[in-house]
Amino acid sequence: MLYLIGKIVSTHGIKGEVKVQSITDFNRFFVGSKVIINQQEMTIKTVRRQQDLYLISFENFPTLSEVEHLKKQEIYTSQEPDELLEDEFHLPQLIGLDVYAQNNYFVGKVIELVEVPQGYLLRVKKDDGQYKLIPFVDVFIKEVTDEKIVIDAIEGLI
Repeated sequence: MLYLIGKIVSTHGIKGEVKVQSITDFNRFFVGSKVIINQQEMTIKTVRRQQDLYLISFENFPTLSEVEHLKKQEIYTSQEPDELLEDEFHLPQLIGLDVYAQNNYFVGKVIELVEVPQGYLLRVKKDDGQYKLIPFVDVFIKEVTDEKIVIDAIEGLI
């Protein structure tokens, strides 16, 4: 499984660096790590911070002209963080899980995660083709297992 971890926003300087916006809660950008851009595996050569962005160069891409085509591209990894703490999740693994209310009422299946300033919403598709957005916060999410998500279905949520 591939995990989206960042997006290249622009190039930087003439030595083949790119500016990367991280979109992961885990530090995935370090020297020697393998990432996937445009279905091509690349190895990170250097990493440094510049405010809220990373400045990254890749092995075998030493000049600006060689990284110019990477602008606006997404960065993926197949590597999972070693351990998750309680109540931490690999968000892409939530896609495809069945969602149930506490009374075992089938709400639907998670088809995507929508990022909002407050966190994430689960976009759930029901059997009848309708969609629901459920905030992925402790108030609504009661249990997450490898097979399902159990929610507290307050009035108006579903």
